[in-house]
Amino acid sequence: MSNCNFPGSRCKAERSAIRRPSLKINAISNWMPLVCNAVIAFFLTPYLIKHLGDSDFGIYSLVGGFLGYYGLLRLGVGAAIMRYVPFCLGSNDLEGASENTSTGMVIYLLAGIFIFLICLITAEPLAKFYEGGPQFAFLIKIMGLAAAFECPMRIFDSCVRAHEKWVIANCVTVIVAVFRGIGFAGCIYLGYGLRSIGIVALGVTILALILAFFMYIFYCPKIHLRLKMVRFSRVRPLLSFGILTTVISLIWSMTLQGHKLLIGKLISVDAVTVYAVAAMIMYNVRALVIAPNRVFWPRFANLDGKDKHREIKSLFNRATRYNSIFASGIMLMVVVAGPVFVQLWVGEAYEGAYPVLKILAIGYLVETSLATSSCFLGGTGRQNISVIFAAVEGVLGFSLSLYLGLKLGLAGVACGFTLSVFLIRGLLCSLYICHLLGINYLSFYLTCFARPYFVLLILVFVSNWFRLGEVVNGWVSLIIMTFFLGCVYTGCSFFFTLNSNERAGIKEKMVGVFYYIKTLSKHQEKEFNRTYLNNKPTLSEQQFIKEN
Repeated sequence: MSNCNFPGSRCKAERSAIRRPSLKINAISNWMPLVCNAVIAFFLTPYLIKHLGDSDFGIYSLVGGFLGYYGLLRLGVGAAIMRYVPFCLGSNDLEGASENTSTGMVIYLLAGIFIFLICLITAEPLAKFYEGGPQFAFLIKIMGLAAAFECPMRIFDSCVRAHEKWVIANCVTVIVAVFRGIGFAGCIYLGYGLRSIGIVALGVTILALILAFFMYIFYCPKIHLRLKMVRFSRVRPLLSFGILTTVISLIWSMTLQGHKLLIGKLISVDAVTVYAVAAMIMYNVRALVIAPNRVFWPRFANLDGKDKHREIKSLFNRATRYNSIFASGIMLMVVVAGPVFVQLWVGEAYEGAYPVLKILAIGYLVETSLATSSCFLGGTGRQNISVIFAAVEGVLGFSLSLYLGLKLGLAGVACGFTLSVFLIRGLLCSLYICHLLGINYLSFYLTCFARPYFVLLILVFVSNWFRLGEVVNGWVSLIIMTFFLGCVYTGCSFFFTLNSNERAGIKEKMVGVFYYIKTLSKHQEKEFNRTYLNNKPTLSEQQFIKEN
């Protein structure tokens, strides 16, 4: 046990750090930034397009695209921090955790300086190439400086998340996103242009850095940033792990973009738009389903540091089962309500996206149900294995999409992706992890997937039998139908996919919530009566009120 030699909040922080945070609360909090960014983008994007115009908004989008590629220069060290810091904390190696964080900070500071220098060098040539003028060059420079400040902020943020303080980290992310949205909208409202948007972006990034620093001070009391704690021996594992994480992300992005390239060549450019509609929906649905899974990464790393392999096995089983239950419910809504959503969103001209959407939903169902697998492999330091599976899946998916696309068109391209996900992630990767953890392969599938998938199939069949999609004639009825489907699936899952102990636990919590609300309402009623009796008007005052 560490000695608390410092006063005040830092001492309290060290004591609170000993308590293990709730995975459920952390997982739910991961939806906060997702929902916040979606809402801001929904309202802000058309506002920016309307007031900036196509030209200036195009410049803004181009600069954002360039900085996205420059972000690869960070080399995924933030992900490496979320592997090695909780691992060191789990093995009680506080010095190792501080060395990893200090070394990671130096790497990111150098990366930030390098990104800013590249932006300075390339700003003028890119402005001339795209004929964007001085404001294009200025925006690249100012956004490059913002990206440089973002680098140390990401180390602080990763360190806080490595301590499983996801709620506060997500709250800070939401605050920064809201300030950025308000700042951008305010600049446009006041009549300013792209330059002011760049300055606001820089200011908000500095605010994010300050907030992340205070988060780190309060929630990471055992981790110390010291120049003398920078170790060259830590550089190689941090970079190798981070680069592998970046490669996995690139493979996944290239797989999705490769479909569009295939369709443009094999079918037509117009067909790319049809496929992109379905792909965009599934991309956002996937983000919704896998967002809670990120919390398992540092937990697996911490348990690995403690050599608690039995707990790792139990956590992997439970997380995968709950993932499959949740993913099945979401994919039910996609399959049943997806075609109607496409029709209301972009019109009946894109009905060719309906079968593509349903086929992709099957592939994403398998992929999101097994999202915990990636967290397990990364959290336990097997990122090299994860890269191999991702590469094989990408190559196989591209090959199958090429072959089936020639035979079946758009549906064939989607089938190629779905088959590759099922074969590699659904079968081979699961087989490897089951062998690693000593889990019976058949039992794993029956326990985690059989019941949720069966409920999904039955409800899809019933929905098609009653033709629920045909009763929808607008957004309101679509929302009502989707809510109805969610309620039916929740009820079926409660009685069919959960065991008796889980059902009893949910009932107990619901009773507790009901009792709390009832107690709170009684307390408020007593307070009201007490206040009313103490301040009850006299008879003469009541008569005066009545007359007036």
